Amino acid sequence: MTVAGSQLTFQHRQTALHRLSAGVFFLGLLSSCREAPSPALTQEAYVWQRSWTPAVSAAVRSRELALDGLRVLALQWIGDRSIQVQTDLRALAARGLPLRLVVRIEGSRPRLPTMAVATAIRAVLAEWQAKGLRVVGIEIDHDCASAGLGEYADWLSQLTAELPNGIALSITALPSWLDNRDDLHALRQIADESVLQVHAVEARQAHLLGAESTLRWIAAWQAHGDEAFRVALPAYRLRVRNGGDERPLMVDGEGLGELSGSAAMERYAVPAEVARVVHIIGQDAPSAMRGWVWFRLPVASDRLGWAPATLAYAMRGDMPYAQIELQAIQRGEGLFDLFLHNADQIDGLSPKAIALPTDCSVVEGIGEFMADAMATRLHTPQALWLAPDQRVAIGYARCAQPLAERSDLSHSSQALVEPMTR
Repeated sequence: MTVAGSQLTFQHRQTALHRLSAGVFFLGLLSSCREAPSPALTQEAYVWQRSWTPAVSAAVRSRELALDGLRVLALQWIGDRSIQVQTDLRALAARGLPLRLVVRIEGSRPRLPTMAVATAIRAVLAEWQAKGLRVVGIEIDHDCASAGLGEYADWLSQLTAELPNGIALSITALPSWLDNRDDLHALRQIADESVLQVHAVEARQAHLLGAESTLRWIAAWQAHGDEAFRVALPAYRLRVRNGGDERPLMVDGEGLGELSGSAAMERYAVPAEVARVVHIIGQDAPSAMRGWVWFRLPVASDRLGWAPATLAYAMRGDMPYAQIELQAIQRGEGLFDLFLHNADQIDGLSPKAIALPTDCSVVEGIGEFMADAMATRLHTPQALWLAPDQRVAIGYARCAQPLAERSDLSHSSQALVEPMTR
């Protein structure tokens, strides 16, 4: 087998920020909510792993990302069963960032005794503070049903009375809560801040985040009240396996399982769309908005999380295209294996269509890529996510001429490329 050495760069480094016309309307909405210039928006990240491996500890210690704080999953309730995460307190202390202790409560209504929750929080808080950690707040992460917000507000009020003084209380919030504005108002009055979750909240949405709907929700959250809030943005992917009725049967959001096959699909947040939101809001942020919280901190072993360089660009609101190459490896006379390779340090999305030179014909597609009826190009219904330096096989082709160093390969292929990075 010989390496033909042919590479085609589909996407050159160019930013997506010149395509901001869709956000102009929302800038007007946000500007109307402002009374005075707000301070620079902070950048925080969630540490969401329940099992702290050396890779998680290394990610926490790393100073590659300019973060202002970490929100660390510490306690989780599933029904009546509580789980305490064994965090690496030395790693958290070494990083030295302000911390918020996150408590995840499953279910659509709060049914746990507040005394039990408060006792568990106090124990973890005391342990962290004894190690010198700078704990500035507690966050309750509970996806309450909109109809249950009144009950949730009562429960949260009782919990607050049982927590230590001087510790700020955050709550995660959903855009759907705006449908119950009266009870939402009471809830926001109890908490010191809310964290609006704008990712993976629309079941029929193609991606984990839509820029236009996110901008609408942020404007609506500001219009609802002047209480402080932050916005949680996605930096991850999901693998979803559907049943016969196309409803999700299983979701893998941390790369812990292997969801593959025709019944599984991938959902991701397009980095350039996320960066566009950051850029637009950064130009004229709502007066009550305090910052961004990224879900989640990049970890080397997290196969479904973004690369650190991708998140770094998104935090600045400036996302270049990844450099995706077409590689051809000759396996026999006139027969070539075709691959896509991400030659960049940031995550990228494949083109949805790849055309070959006129003297080539596709023998077979591999994985998500299929040959068209004329066998002149490969195409896929959904762009593939390519992590830095990742290479995936996409098919085989027969060509009358060697593919190495052929200018027509670049010209013919780029004409049909459909970049999905934005």
